[in-house]
Amino acid sequence: MDTAKKNSWLYFQVVFAAVVWGGSFPFTKHLVTELSPLSIVTFRALLGALLLLPLSGSKLRAADFRPGFLWKLALMSLLGVSAQQYLQAYALKYTQASHAGWLIASTPIVVAGFMAALGEKIGAFKAAAFLLGAAGAMLVVFSRSGGGAFALPSTRGDLIFLSTCVSWAFYVILTKKWLTFWPQAKVTTMTMLVALATLLPVWLLSGGGSEVAALTPEGWFSLAYLGLLCSSLGYLFWNNSVEGLGPVKASYFLYLEPFATLLSAYLFLGEKASSSAFAGGMLILAGVYLVGLKENKAGSLKGISTHA
Repeated sequence: MDTAKKNSWLYFQVVFAAVVWGGSFPFTKHLVTELSPLSIVTFRALLGALLLLPLSGSKLRAADFRPGFLWKLALMSLLGVSAQQYLQAYALKYTQASHAGWLIASTPIVVAGFMAALGEKIGAFKAAAFLLGAAGAMLVVFSRSGGGAFALPSTRGDLIFLSTCVSWAFYVILTKKWLTFWPQAKVTTMTMLVALATLLPVWLLSGGGSEVAALTPEGWFSLAYLGLLCSSLGYLFWNNSVEGLGPVKASYFLYLEPFATLLSAYLFLGEKASSSAFAGGMLILAGVYLVGLKENKAGSLKGISTHA
């Protein structure tokens, strides 16, 4: 494949990943009307692991599963897959999918905040990013289409969703601390696989099979979207594009995510985002842009996805 065609394919992959991830929240919001969050997370891990194992090129060895290392993988799978996706699905019972799209975009700011707490220097750009991100998140949380501020239960759902950004921040930090010797594709595959191993027994004991038997065609479509596109192809394409385009260039395409959420939420659910939520989302994106400035040398945030 010549250079031009290779680059075109890489750009397609990174756009695909960003748009597919952005569209995940409306489908999750619909799916929680048919399935429990546990069933959703279990099937996402199942489909994701089954596809990533052969497609990612990750070579697993017995040493990867040694007891002294498994507890680290278990903790990372909890933070980056099980708890994060469970809480996101639960939160979407109470808030708009468009709110989720804006709030998840604040994850790089949360990661930068934790890294600053661990001793990384805070410059003017990051300080401004934190202020913009906090102001934007509050505008999103305390807004509701057709309603006033501090409207429950939407506000509760938004706050729960924000907690998943914190969970993912811990996941990112632990990945950089514990798994620097693995390519990102293998990190994703292993955490998905360990999440499946811990979730599946709980799901079977809770009688989750009866829920799946009652799924509507819309439910099956939503589940396939989340498992096949978001938890497998989305990550496969994202890892390929980060490797081929570089983490800095690939990270710019994550700005497409919230807009993909807005469009898919309108088309699939008929949601209309409020003007205050949109304004808050733009403040968040401005903060994400600032937090990424002058990061090229350290590479601490560039290329970090916002999904598991």
